[in-house]
Amino acid sequence: MTAKTTIKAVEMVRRIRDAQAEHCAGMSNADVIAFFKRAGDAAQQDARRRTKRHQLAGHRD
Repeated sequence: MTAKTTIKAVEMVRRIRDAQAEHCAGMSNADVIAFFKRAGDAAQQDARRRTKRHQLAGHRD
């Protein structure tokens, strides 16, 4: 039997947005930019690490 998973993407994105807004409340524009730059850099590093691990495992896709 195949299980179905319902993803409420709009609600999920709203929760992420609200958490980020709460975290960045009171920060200067420069601090907000630095916050998102750090988050983006960390996501890119994680993606590179996962891609390398995937390639090392012999996956071709």
